[in-house]
Amino acid sequence: MEVTIQLSRSRVILYLILICVISLGLKLYIVDFSIPPHTDDIAYVQDAIQYNEGDFFLSPKRSPGWSLFISPFMSVVNSNDFLDYSNFARLLTLTISTVTIFPMYILARKFFNEKYSVIAASLFAFEPHLNYNSGSALSEPLLILVLIITMVFILQNKTKYLCLAFIFAGLCWWIRLEAFYSIIAIILIYFVVHRTKSNSLRNFSLCMIFLLIILSPLFIQRYVQFDDPFYIYYGEKIFVDDYAGIFTDKNSGVINLIENDGILGLIDKLANGLANLFNVLFRILYPYLFILIPFGVWFSLRPIDQKLKNIKANWIMIIVTISILIIPFAIVDERRYLFVLFPFLIILATIPIQRVTNYGLNTFSFNERQKSAFLVIIVGAVFVLSSTFTMGVGEFGYGLPNSALEFEKVKFTEHLVENFDGRILKDEVVIDYLSYVNLTSSDNADFKTIKSPRGKDPYIDLYESGKVVQIFVNGKTVEELVTNGQARGLKYIGILETGSYFFPFLNDIYYNEENYPYMKKVFDSQEVDYEEFKIKVFEIDYKKFHELDD
Repeated sequence: MEVTIQLSRSRVILYLILICVISLGLKLYIVDFSIPPHTDDIAYVQDAIQYNEGDFFLSPKRSPGWSLFISPFMSVVNSNDFLDYSNFARLLTLTISTVTIFPMYILARKFFNEKYSVIAASLFAFEPHLNYNSGSALSEPLLILVLIITMVFILQNKTKYLCLAFIFAGLCWWIRLEAFYSIIAIILIYFVVHRTKSNSLRNFSLCMIFLLIILSPLFIQRYVQFDDPFYIYYGEKIFVDDYAGIFTDKNSGVINLIENDGILGLIDKLANGLANLFNVLFRILYPYLFILIPFGVWFSLRPIDQKLKNIKANWIMIIVTISILIIPFAIVDERRYLFVLFPFLIILATIPIQRVTNYGLNTFSFNERQKSAFLVIIVGAVFVLSSTFTMGVGEFGYGLPNSALEFEKVKFTEHLVENFDGRILKDEVVIDYLSYVNLTSSDNADFKTIKSPRGKDPYIDLYESGKVVQIFVNGKTVEELVTNGQARGLKYIGILETGSYFFPFLNDIYYNEENYPYMKKVFDSQEVDYEEFKIKVFEIDYKKFHELDD
């Protein structure tokens, strides 16, 4: 029989505050506030500034929740430097991620006593992938917080808390487009946990009314803006052949896939998505969760100290989330999508710690002092592994941001904007900072007046004479890419020394440019003494291309 190890409330709060301080230190170690925004963060902040100015709209490819959340804080900044707004958003994500340690503890209390809930909060607080993400001004920290709160409320018994669970599940969809898995999961959990209670159907109807009230503004705005309450840009491109096709291919939905490739083609696509998902999931479980979770999965099948309904609810959230995310993973292996799983995987990871501590193994068991010592050792080992991964050792872990590399990227982009004129091929890393440089260039005296695209296509051609803009062109070979590029006015192709993310067949051009006479090199980072950022830019000579083709 288990001997319960209790902690006083004041001691729990003290431990959680200490954990928060340590976690914040790990987060701050890998944040460089001098580096400009260059991923989705710049779009979120730009939208937030527009919302703060009273200009409300919906992006066809992004949910507005995170930008709406931070928009009131934009008035606090009141700066002429876009980086100040970006850094304030980073501070908000750092704060949210740190504060979420407390809701994580509350969620864990649905499964464990105080001591093991503190352990679960530690596993969450020290998770290096979440800590790295928390300093990026992205939407994941807020989504994780809201999803944890959703789970806490759905495991309550009172109707008012169940209604709040459905409200927060709806808010998840406000934050991320793919997060409608929260709605599906919460409905299933409701019937698993609460179906036998009196008035369960009446309460469910009430919860659904609140959910629809929360979601209705999204549908209304989409109808007003796009003439379709359900319009999402990616809806017609959900099963393109590859990630690059998202920006160029038309009518690549599930119906088109079945018509072209049959049911087997759809099954193959989903199987590929599942394989990609588990491949990425396994990698982000380093450096310590990959050890604990297999045992947690096994022990959760026959729980001893947890309520079976709560374990089922945890599994429903995991399985539904994975099932929905198979679809985007069939196209792109973006690990950020999986970060929402961490709180629920950590619940599984805590089960074997509790089981071994309380019941030992066949050959030994712990007394009370040994139990406490064992838990301290576990937390210490987790902290050491997390710190090592955060600081980076060789290829293992993150390490400090490479500021020199990022500033050379900015310098390259500024040179591009000042000296080039035309459309350049969109590829990962090549022009990461183009949006930032355009926002902060001397031509844009007030970046607050710049408007985001409002039409159904967020990737419209914005080229004007004298400007450099990115465009999306697809192709399976160099020749096909150049041919398709001519139709769209493509002028430049940038290729990294490390290779192209979207178009691996371009890599040969970097090392063997003499074999491509129609590719005129117009920039080489080695010729201007860049130390970190290695890139070549080529201008396409279509006349020579067609002469060789003939």
